[in-house]
Amino acid sequence: MLLADKIIRTTRAMVLIFGLIRLITIAICSMSIAHAFTLSNGEEVQCDIKQGSKSGVATEIWNNYQKAEDRHPELGRAVAVMRLDNNSWPTIILDAEAHKRNAKGAPATWDFVYFHECAHAQNPDLDEIGANCAAYKAMARRGLMNFHRMKELEAMHYSMLTLPEEYGGSGLKFWHKTLECARRSED
Repeated sequence: MLLADKIIRTTRAMVLIFGLIRLITIAICSMSIAHAFTLSNGEEVQCDIKQGSKSGVATEIWNNYQKAEDRHPELGRAVAVMRLDNNSWPTIILDAEAHKRNAKGAPATWDFVYFHECAHAQNPDLDEIGANCAAYKAMARRGLMNFHRMKELEAMHYSMLTLPEEYGGSGLKFWHKTLECARRSED
């Protein structure tokens, strides 16, 4: 009976270990880390960072998930956010599932979202209006801003009825302040 007990304990331990390995593998596979974002024109870009004497690119985490409850908790209601990692290095977390669902139908929106989060990564103290302004200007510099794209971005902003005050309080004000900033910069 002693040998049987040892076999049962060993088997249980192995099942537990394999179960843990499976959970770790699932967790790792649910987030793919990359360092390039593909713009709507097919160009791959990186978010270049300079922090004092350190330079590199912001880390990108593409959050893949099957169920909404497995979505990265930092995303909240957003499709992308910028957070500093444990070493204070900028990390852009993107909702890969939302991107798969609507990147083709809203290409300017995703370019804009990426440049907005990149602006935060390059300057973590930048407010939301400033990050939007930087995103608008980055798209314009790359030839990604035209009347139709501007209207797509305008519609996206207008669809956000109520926003926190740091965004202007509403999507309408958020977009208006973004355009004010972008136009001020052109003068």
